[in-house]
Amino acid sequence: MGLLLVKPYLGCNLNCKYCYEREYRKEKKLNLSKVKSQYDLKKIFKEMKKFKNYQQVLHGGEPLVMGKKDVKKILMKMKKLTGRSGIQTNGFLIDDDFIKIFKECNTSVGVSYDGPGELSKFRPGTSNLDEKVRKMVKQGLRVSMIMVISKANAGNDKLLKTLKEYLLELNELKVCGRLNPCAGAPGFELGEKRLIKIYLDLADFCLVHNLKWSPFIDMVNGLQGKCRVCTFSSCDIFHTKSATVLVGDGSISNCMRTNEKEIILRHPAEYNTRDEILKETPQEFGGCLDCKYFNACHGGCPTQAIDNDWRNRTYLCPFYKALFQFYEKTLGFFGFHPPHQKCAEGMRSKGIDQGHQDGHGDWPNHGDSNQINFEQKKENPIPEDLKTKGRDSKHQDDGHGDWPNHKDSAHKVSN
Repeated sequence: MGLLLVKPYLGCNLNCKYCYEREYRKEKKLNLSKVKSQYDLKKIFKEMKKFKNYQQVLHGGEPLVMGKKDVKKILMKMKKLTGRSGIQTNGFLIDDDFIKIFKECNTSVGVSYDGPGELSKFRPGTSNLDEKVRKMVKQGLRVSMIMVISKANAGNDKLLKTLKEYLLELNELKVCGRLNPCAGAPGFELGEKRLIKIYLDLADFCLVHNLKWSPFIDMVNGLQGKCRVCTFSSCDIFHTKSATVLVGDGSISNCMRTNEKEIILRHPAEYNTRDEILKETPQEFGGCLDCKYFNACHGGCPTQAIDNDWRNRTYLCPFYKALFQFYEKTLGFFGFHPPHQKCAEGMRSKGIDQGHQDGHGDWPNHGDSNQINFEQKKENPIPEDLKTKGRDSKHQDDGHGDWPNHKDSAHKVSN
């Protein structure tokens, strides 16, 4: 089963300092007073039908700014097509009416929140979501959380202690999710040494207290050749198998992390070009040659690559290596020795499976047992009519060839 992220509106009511969509919003100058002019529900619903076999999640931007009427229409459409629905939200606008809608639409709710009080100072307006989370849990909703680890909630040992106490509180509520490292946001992200120290501390803390947070679970799974997020799996940024994105005018794009100032339409074919380059390129030149963790990591997310070149491995490599070493030793203590070189071919022959722990770091596991296995395109094909449409403009290498620009009123590509 694949994953469809429905993103009708890419604007937001907050101004989170590290948001990966900030460049797009800055370029487009999205106006909250004109939200409804940014999307066409008829076109969106028409495309959603083509992905009825996909897990579907309402995403943004911030989806709740669309208003209760349209949010309910979209979530109901998801429920009708798939039996359930999902949403990722900053939570600022959640109230009793939205909670009622979530219950009616069988919605798994992902909340983006970095912790109480000062821990969320880089996410203005979200510092007191605790009661809303508790209320949703009490109402029987599946709730999960994405927390971005930055200077705000881990910049010193006092902040880290508060963060860990909050993780224990969430565990009592049976809420877990992702602890994403703040990346690509100079001034807000932790330095490399501090980042490694913090995550090794958190990894040990989660192990001791049996807390089920990613990326830790994903890294253990990666070492064992099991399901993991796309961060640690092969990725073609012009055809992101971790997520298919449906934008407001009904167009199909890729993971929004691949789109900066413009929306790049999805290329119809998927290639393994990046993996092939990384495996052959020495580490001193940005590749992964001879790295024993390659099959568990695949060079990390291409949108966080060294020198912003997707052909390179992630600049977070030292941080990831430190964690892989930690879990390699931990697994070894219990007598399990990761098959570093053996798991690769088996994974490729099946199509790398990336469980919905979060497809690409933007939405967490919603506390359910269903996981998404992203199979090869023959198992999970693009709808036929999408293959005939222009998809992206940037990919001009031998792998994909040139592709036409996406020129429409919602997001024109400048020549």
